[in-house]
Order: sequence, then C-alpha cells, then structure tokens
Amino acid sequence: MHPITWNTQKCIGLLTLMLFSVSVTTAAELSFKRIEIDAQPPKNPWVKLAGDFNQDGKLDIAIGGSKGPLVWYVNPTWQKVTVAPGGYQTVAGAVGDMDGDGDMDLVPGMQVWFENPLPQGDPERDPWKRHVISNIRSHDALLADLDGDKRPDIVARDQSGFGHKTGNLIHFWRHQGPDKWQHHTIPCPHGEGLALADLDRDGDPDVVTGGVWYENDGQVNGTWRKHPYTTAWTWADAKVGVGDLNRDGRLDVALAPAEFKNQMYRLTWYQAPIKAKNSAWVEHVVDAPVEAVTHGIAIADMNGDRQADIVCARMHQGAAPQEITVYLNRGQGVQWKKVVVSERGSHDVLVADFNGDGRLDILGANHGGGYCPVEVWLNLGER
Repeated sequence: MHPITWNTQKCIGLLTLMLFSVSVTTAAELSFKRIEIDAQPPKNPWVKLAGDFNQDGKLDIAIGGSKGPLVWYVNPTWQKVTVAPGGYQTVAGAVGDMDGDGDMDLVPGMQVWFENPLPQGDPERDPWKRHVISNIRSHDALLADLDGDKRPDIVARDQSGFGHKTGNLIHFWRHQGPDKWQHHTIPCPHGEGLALADLDRDGDPDVVTGGVWYENDGQVNGTWRKHPYTTAWTWADAKVGVGDLNRDGRLDVALAPAEFKNQMYRLTWYQAPIKAKNSAWVEHVVDAPVEAVTHGIAIADMNGDRQADIVCARMHQGAAPQEITVYLNRGQGVQWKKVVVSERGSHDVLVADFNGDGRLDILGANHGGGYCPVEVWLNLGER
C-alpha cells in the first residue's frame, strides 16, 4: 500500500474494534494438486490469462513476460506456442473476441491486441496479427461492453508506485473497429487496482477501484460519476475483487493491499447497501494484519457450497511464508476458514476450471526472483 505508514501494533489495536473470525487449516480439507505448466516461462511472467484459443472446449493458458514474449499453452499437453516477442507494457490484460469472428483474441494491456488466426488459420501454427491501440503503459486492463453496442471496450489504469505516478487516470477505449478506438479518461486518486461490476444493478458494468466506484451512464465517454464506498482508510494500491459475499443478491467489494513489502494492512470486504449510490458500505475484516504484498485476489465459490470465497496470493518479496490462500466463506462473509494452498507465492492469480471437472482451479506464477514457474493448483474438493 502507498502511502500507508501503519505499524503492526497500531493495526492490531484498531482492529480490535471490528468483529472478524479466521481459523486456519491446511490444504488437506480443501485439497489441491499442483501441476507445473512451464518451469522456464517468459522472464518475469506478469500477464496471466485463460481462454479457449483453439476452440476445443478446454481452457488454455496465456502468459506474458514483462518484456515478452507472449505465449500460450495448449490444454492438456501444455505445449507452448509463441504469439509475439513483446511490444506491450502491462502487468495484466484480458481475453475477448475483438473482431467479432467468434474466437478469443489476446489483449495484453492497452497498447496492442493480438488477433487469433481462427477461423481461417490455426492458432497453434499461424501468426497472430498485431493491432495497435495506443502507446500508453498499463498496470490493469479489462474488457467489457460498456455502452451496449456488442463490442468489447477497454478499461485500463497504470500505477502510481515505483516511480510511475500515472495511476491517477482511468482510461477508456471505445471499440469502433479492429483498429479504431475512441480514447477517454477520468481522474481518480493515485494508486493501482481495477475491477468491473454492475454495482448499481442497472444492467451495465461500473468501474471499481480501492475506495471509489464510478457509475456507468451508458456512454464510454460519459461523466462516470464517482461514489466513495469507504473514506475511513487509504486504499491507494489495492487488488479489487467483486462478488456477493453475504448472499443478499448485491455485489460487494473485497480489497487486498497490493504494495509494498514490510507494510502491514488488512484483507477486507465492504458490504453493498440496498442503494449503492447514497448509502454507507459496512466493512468486514477477513484477516489482519497482512503484509501489503497481496497482489492477487479472486472471488469465487471454491468448495461448491454456493458461498463466494476469497482467493489471495502474496508476492515472493514478502516475508515468509509467501502464501497462496483460499478463505472459505463459512458464514455469509463473517466467519472464514483459511486454507493454505502454497507457501511459495504468486504475483496475481487467476481462478478457472482448467480440467473441466466443475471445480475452480488456481493459476499463478511469481513475477521474478529465484522461483517463478507457471503453476496450476487443481481443486480436488473438500475431503
């Protein structure tokens, strides 16, 4: 987190005023099987994506190194296929049908996208055509149809830490054709982190950051009126997850502190009120204190009990153990059971069903250091 100056004692003292409950177990209860996708992936494997790139009904994996290359792995053999040597600057990206031809293309940030050779070609053998979007670096990039025109638009944001100081703008790219985009920006507080979700339940995706959500008025170049959902704390650098954590039919927001090491904060979620625009959002702490290197979050039902759980990952530069964890929702977002999946860390995680058994698995990789294979933890269920 930046610019937080909490110490551990202060954090614990303030959190005694909040009610939360976490018990810890091993992965023996909710068990996982680790498989190694690539022991030698692209250097600094920042971008982690999933999609059925060859239309065989199985989710494939795409990984982008910080300076390239961008590759994808064919499920289930995990044969590595090169898409591009580089030419993008991003930490996260998205997958979607950018040209309306029915197949999944790759969008590693807001600089370029790569066109799947399907339907005429073979994505395992033929080149992926490069399309230019902009020359702007991104940290987070997402796809959604923001204005109902049946085309995927891009929402992106850079980061303010590490000397970049460009996380104070949210970028919108309205999709007008394969190589035609309309750019629009709105200001936001400095930091990093981004999600898309229909918080006001009006049928279109809104933009969610740490502490503030921005209302979609149906136009990509609209005003995007801002609505703070918390003012109690500073959530500058946060990973943002959205899901219905208390089963009341409304989408809640979970936040994890994403930067920097040796700083302490908390994993928490904010309960959506009946009227998302004008009412207070109640905070519920999941775990605290946690080191501010939790650079991965996903909201998903990991054990099939119809409650949304929280998956988190700590980066390798944090204090040991660098845990990848599942917080099992045991009481509508009030009671949690912590399941440790790995202690070797990950920079971002992606949750998806990679083996088609109906259970959600976890994809991860450290962004650097001495241990950064691409790994999948297959969900074997509760035992």
